[in-house]
Amino acid sequence: MDRKRAEEIAAFRYGAIAPIVSRQTPLSPGELRAYLEHAVKQSYVIPGTTRTTLSVRTLERWIAAYRKGGYDALLPKTRSDKGRHRLPDEVIQKAVALRRERPERSVEQIILLLEESGVVAPGTVAQSTLARHLLRAGASRKDLLRSDDRGYRRFEAEDVHVLWQADFKHALYLPDPNHPQRKKKTVLFAILDDYSRLIVHGQFYWDEQLPRLEDSLKKAILRYGIPEQLYVDNGAVFSSQHLRRICGKLGIHLSHSKPYRPAGRGKVERLFRFLDTSFIPEAYEQVEAGHIRTLGELNDAFWAWVEGYYHLRKHGSTGQSPKERAAASNRTPKRVSEAELTDIFLWEEERTADKANCVSLMGNTYEVDPELARRKVMLRYDPFDLTVIQVWSEGKRWPDAKPVDLTRRYDRGLPRR
Repeated sequence: MDRKRAEEIAAFRYGAIAPIVSRQTPLSPGELRAYLEHAVKQSYVIPGTTRTTLSVRTLERWIAAYRKGGYDALLPKTRSDKGRHRLPDEVIQKAVALRRERPERSVEQIILLLEESGVVAPGTVAQSTLARHLLRAGASRKDLLRSDDRGYRRFEAEDVHVLWQADFKHALYLPDPNHPQRKKKTVLFAILDDYSRLIVHGQFYWDEQLPRLEDSLKKAILRYGIPEQLYVDNGAVFSSQHLRRICGKLGIHLSHSKPYRPAGRGKVERLFRFLDTSFIPEAYEQVEAGHIRTLGELNDAFWAWVEGYYHLRKHGSTGQSPKERAAASNRTPKRVSEAELTDIFLWEEERTADKANCVSLMGNTYEVDPELARRKVMLRYDPFDLTVIQVWSEGKRWPDAKPVDLTRRYDRGLPRR
């Protein structure tokens, strides 16, 4: 299994247990059991398998592994067994009948029933194999338990920095730095604390690409600590494997609103509407008067508004200002050093060193340790600084790669900072 697929599987496993392991306040045994029972009733798109369900035992095993070894403990182990057995038709028919009898039954439960009734010998049916046959027969739990008629309910996180909501907003126009006679649209990325309504970070950029999200998230964490959950929409930037890995490393539960149902992100949407009637019109006047012409000047004006007005203004829903409500909490979020945070945010690419122990990355050529010739390596780097490239192989860090032909000092596929 290559590193990319292993990371996808680890990110999925973390996402399944994140609501539990990302909490600073542990769940009681009863709360934990209730979550697990709810989780096994859901259908999932699981990387590397057609299976769509999880068992309580599987979730418990992942939780134990994460608490013992962190995110890396969720990476799949190499399996020595090979081959796959075809299930007889009578076994498939019996399994389908058991699922239709009680659609909430997991694949694991069905296999146990088949073994207890003597239909199959113990240990001869793989969960992934049976799940694939049930899916083909139209007997997946998702098919049989399809119902999504739940209404919306008002929700608020129980404390400060438990849940952050984040999104991009297309905003006002500024002179294009490359063509001053033209106008160019700016994009605001904002992260809002659900409980206090504090803007933990907000910044205007020229685009809404992944590095902008990373930049703002890193700044928010350095200032306020690590939230338990980050709630975003289903856009490509928010669904990236890189963001999932970052959240897994930091212990953040990354969750997404359902497609076409953004109501769960109502607080950040209301913030954007408030901006449209307060800050944006005032900023436009400053732009027209020539007082705001650059992105830096716009961000300075924005933070003057945030700290001097928005954070001090009494919020209509809470009855307190965001600053007061946040300050009244005794919760202390987890923190990491800036060096550790920078390392976690590094990008990763897998390469195979050639016989001259060289690798290529973003059009540049680098030399790695001679012992790594013809071996797969993981390169970890900041896309805005391609002069420093970490080299990893089989979980061990090797000396950094040495530039041989450095034609690009940053990834030209990305906008400059």
